[in-house]
Amino acid sequence: MNKNLFLIGLGVVILVAAGILFFKEKPQPVTTTENPATQSPQSATEVASTSTKDTGVGASVNVHVGTSPVVISFTDNGYSPTSVTIKKGQTVRFVNNATVETWPASANHPSHTVYPEKTAGDCLGSAFDACRGLKSGESWDFTFNSIGSWGFHDHLHANKRGTVVVTQ
Repeated sequence: MNKNLFLIGLGVVILVAAGILFFKEKPQPVTTTENPATQSPQSATEVASTSTKDTGVGASVNVHVGTSPVVISFTDNGYSPTSVTIKKGQTVRFVNNATVETWPASANHPSHTVYPEKTAGDCLGSAFDACRGLKSGESWDFTFNSIGSWGFHDHLHANKRGTVVVTQ
């Protein structure tokens, strides 16, 4: 009897630990490829001002300093790219190119409170929140005014994540 109770207790502890690990926010790998078909047209000046920055870990981050919005596409596989670096005051356009809705928002799920900027129109915890699901083909723009590394996720598919790094 005691052995069975011990095994049941051990199983419950393992399931709880696995659940915590599964739902904990994890950093996403950095990607260097962007799908040109999902980006808005850029002028020659803007294209020339986009560069690749070596992160020292065998990957790179796209650094954008143009005036057009930086495009992050949501596909059935998640966000692409998963990490971008922009300047303070630049806009990121989240475009839904998936067959399902997406709801881009600040980390952490479900509170959306990591990005510090607040407005009167916040729906959950931060200005960085689309406040609704975007249907396939829809987009949502957000201008980043706070310097830092800001995790984001899809509120409807919380395991789909990315990062926007905002520099001076």
